[in-house]
Amino acid sequence: MRTTMSTSPQPAQKGRLPLLRWLRQGRIAVILGSALVMAVVLYSPWLQGVHWLRPFYDQIEKTELRLQDLRLLWRGELAPDKRVVGVGINVAQLAKSDVPIEDFNREQALQLMAEKEFPWNRRAYIPLVERLMKWGARVVVFDIVFMAEKAEDADFAAVLEKYRDRIVVGFNQEKLYDKESGLQHILQKPNATLIPEWPNGRAGFVFHHPDLDGDLIVRHVDYRTSDLRENGALPDDPTPDWVSLSARAIERATGQSIPQGYRHPIGYFGGANTYDFIPMENLFVEKRIAEAPIAGGAYFKDKIVFIGPTYDLLHDKLTTPFGEMPGVVWHAQVAADLLNGAPLHYIGRNASLVCFGICIALTALCVILLRNAIGQSASLFGAGVSYVGVCQFAFVKMHAILPMAMPLAGVVTVGSLGVIYSFLLEQWEKAHTRKVLNRFVSKRIAAVVLKNAEEFEHARRGEKRPVAVFFSDIRSFTTWSENAAPENLVGQLNEYFERAVTHIEEREGNVQKFIGDAILAAWGDTHSNGFADDAARAVATALTMRVTLRALNAGWDKREDRIVISIGMGINHGDVVVGEVGHPERREYTVLGDGVNFAARLESATKQFHTDCLVGESVEVLTRDRFVYRHADFVRVKGKNKPVNIFIPLSDVTTPPPEWLADYHKAHALYVERKFTEAAALFRAVNSRIGGEDYLCETYATRCDRYAQEPPPADWDGSYTLTEK
Repeated sequence: MRTTMSTSPQPAQKGRLPLLRWLRQGRIAVILGSALVMAVVLYSPWLQGVHWLRPFYDQIEKTELRLQDLRLLWRGELAPDKRVVGVGINVAQLAKSDVPIEDFNREQALQLMAEKEFPWNRRAYIPLVERLMKWGARVVVFDIVFMAEKAEDADFAAVLEKYRDRIVVGFNQEKLYDKESGLQHILQKPNATLIPEWPNGRAGFVFHHPDLDGDLIVRHVDYRTSDLRENGALPDDPTPDWVSLSARAIERATGQSIPQGYRHPIGYFGGANTYDFIPMENLFVEKRIAEAPIAGGAYFKDKIVFIGPTYDLLHDKLTTPFGEMPGVVWHAQVAADLLNGAPLHYIGRNASLVCFGICIALTALCVILLRNAIGQSASLFGAGVSYVGVCQFAFVKMHAILPMAMPLAGVVTVGSLGVIYSFLLEQWEKAHTRKVLNRFVSKRIAAVVLKNAEEFEHARRGEKRPVAVFFSDIRSFTTWSENAAPENLVGQLNEYFERAVTHIEEREGNVQKFIGDAILAAWGDTHSNGFADDAARAVATALTMRVTLRALNAGWDKREDRIVISIGMGINHGDVVVGEVGHPERREYTVLGDGVNFAARLESATKQFHTDCLVGESVEVLTRDRFVYRHADFVRVKGKNKPVNIFIPLSDVTTPPPEWLADYHKAHALYVERKFTEAAALFRAVNSRIGGEDYLCETYATRCDRYAQEPPPADWDGSYTLTEK
């Protein structure tokens, strides 16, 4: 009688399970702790003041600026504010051929523009101002610094004085470095003839400060500043006395108060071509005045008109998120942004901390609530994209600039740490679980449990699958176990099992259980390579075990503590039930049903057929192109009404079949055709060629002799009923 071998779980490696439990329970604390550390690192004023940490914070600031650029680019270009227009000086010197000759001869401004290269005679601007004022311009803004004294200044000064409340001119401060005296700040302002008093409400500064991020992009504007601040004497001067050109223009045009403070973000409408600056010479050509867009001067009515150079030779260009643009175009965009009434603005520090806290909280929730690393990564990516979407919405609809670099840095850092921590913990747990599982179940079953728990959970409840079943047993085990010393018995059994299980697993089979000295294995229970391949792997395992057992017996025959053993093997392919059975506290994942029972019947029948392996008809049909088989019999096993053919595997097809095999099968065909006398003679001839002691040939010859004397019934189908289970 066979008894099921049971194995008691071995104690866990000392300290391993408590450590795993602590790491699992401490996961939330680690994630929340990393979030707190990240908040301190990013927002601590003390850390930001540490010298060697400045490059880190500078990089974050640069990243924030670039993300601000992206928001402008994602928003796209906007239609220009029609209350702001421009007149461009787009040539250094006007060519006579650029305008009709009659207009050139009539208009002194055109003649002065053609007289020499820019800067032109200032009398050229007198008719320009008069014409614009006549057409109803609200304010005329010169992005030109009239610093040098000229002979014609008195005439130009009269025009400036005449329209003193509707004209704004520029002034600049140039920084020069001298080896002897060091950095010098040179104020470039209109000469005293043009604007006698200083500081003067009719002038605005034209300089700007690019961000020192390596790209020198101008993203901010100072609407107000001071001499003290620009000279570095008082960087945060609270009483600025200088107003920018654009702010001064808006002040003159609308009377609205100009914002205080420095570094206001610019809400650019677009690139250099957003505002179409009309060439200055077109304002003096009658045909062009009559046509669009000037339309007889209506284009300038109630508009703020910016005048300045737009051609490249003056190098009056700056870099913006939308690319390079002339300085006068930049001033026009800044003025339009102010005029629009809803300029961009940064949210306060407290609001920034709230944004960071929300992002970190969502990150922590994603990592804590989701255990799968892929799910965590996907949710973190979704959270990051969602926050970017919120920032873009606030930017476009509310003109608010929410911080992106620090919150996203927090999401990436804390999220990555959480994902990596969870992944490593998961891998450690899997490795530990696999190590434990491998001691009790097949490695392949353990792999299925760890790889696809949901599929395994479904299979545990039971399902029918076509499976190749292998059953092996040691002959005369009961007698052996009664006579052998326990340590010798267990030692030899383990040597045999080690080699047998290795052969099974090498061919991707699953050892379902050890039943005393027996092995139950299956192919196709956890995964299938196809019916034919599953069956072929089972047969190949049996052939290999046949060779291995010969080698083991040769070694055991030389030892006093070992005996020579023989085994029987049965292989069947058919539908079985795969599932988990047993007591709630002691269960096993196994195969059961008629397909398994028939494999066990075949193994038992090997004793009757004096062979070590029998395979069912279903296996032979699936694998006949891979192996050489000898037909054993057409049998009716106990518990089955329908007889089946059974076969003995001899070798794979790479080894030629025995020369007698064809005559053996011919003799069997004569036997089925009831030609018993001929069949008996051929069986005896084959037996003689084999060696004279072939059990099957002798058995069939004896049957033929009996049937020749006493023929079987007319409905005889050639089958034989096995009398043993």
